[in-house]
Amino acid sequence: MERNVDTALKITTTLKSLLDNPAAQILTAIIPGDVDEVIRVKAIQGLNIAIEVLNLESTCKNADSLEAKLECFISEVRKRNPDLQDAIFHKVASIITRSLDDEQKAQNVYDLLVQARFSTNK
Repeated sequence: MERNVDTALKITTTLKSLLDNPAAQILTAIIPGDVDEVIRVKAIQGLNIAIEVLNLESTCKNADSLEAKLECFISEVRKRNPDLQDAIFHKVASIITRSLDDEQKAQNVYDLLVQARFSTNK
């Protein structure tokens, strides 16, 4: 599970960097290249869930592809203050971690794990 937290934090750290530096192919940029295909699929599922659950803008979840959803999501996150941006990315990381872990535990457990890992890595 700790490895899943690390993977999720890598993804969201890269996603956060796109706030200042948009990438042409978001999914390619945010999913680490050394991740195997099963983990990649679960991470993408987690991202999709996070965008729908957080619902920063209702039009984002109606986009026709995950790339379009991510572009919309990043655009909406840009509009928030930096502290709220961090909170959003922590939640995205915990949702991805839960997806990577096959949803074995309650969401609040993943929230705590991600926060603890983020704090120790600061």
